[in-house]
Amino acid sequence: MQEPRHETANEILAAAQDLFYEKGYEKTTTRELAERVGISKAAVYHHFENKEEILYTICLKASYELIGNMRLAIERNTSADVPVPEQIKDIILEYARTYIKNKNFNKILLYEIEFLPMDKKRVILDKETENFHQLRSYLRGLIDEGRIKSFNSTVLTFSLLGTLHWLFFWFKPHKGLSLEEVIDQFVEIHLYGMIKE
Repeated sequence: MQEPRHETANEILAAAQDLFYEKGYEKTTTRELAERVGISKAAVYHHFENKEEILYTICLKASYELIGNMRLAIERNTSADVPVPEQIKDIILEYARTYIKNKNFNKILLYEIEFLPMDKKRVILDKETENFHQLRSYLRGLIDEGRIKSFNSTVLTFSLLGTLHWLFFWFKPHKGLSLEEVIDQFVEIHLYGMIKE
């Protein structure tokens, strides 16, 4: 699938992501989508075959961004002499920033992916798996090198990603702690625990 390049296509995707988040995929009509963008229904179909293709494109774009940004964060930390706590903080913060930027995607992925046919749903789920594997591989490397405790790498990866994914439900930008402050505490808890020595 090619990335939509026309500015209107990107406006349609942005409006659809908001509407799918607010109302759900099934209750959002193409007419509402067209009205929000300020174009005709025919113009929507000029860029996308149907509403299903719009949903699929939203999920695919966010998945690629999450994978790509985490990969870059891992590469820039493992290719330099960076202390492990700083590595982990930078990687997790990069993922959190991307995730919060695409926060609507999480709700869409949880509740609306069921409206995609199995072949397209499988593509999106495979992207999630790819992201999991790249983080687990990084953490397993730290374990093998003796730089962190010898936890089960699958449990450790799910622990990190699961906590990050819940940011969508409770983190409110500009209220209370900043995202950087939240991630500071998140990394502190995961690296050093809660018990005072």
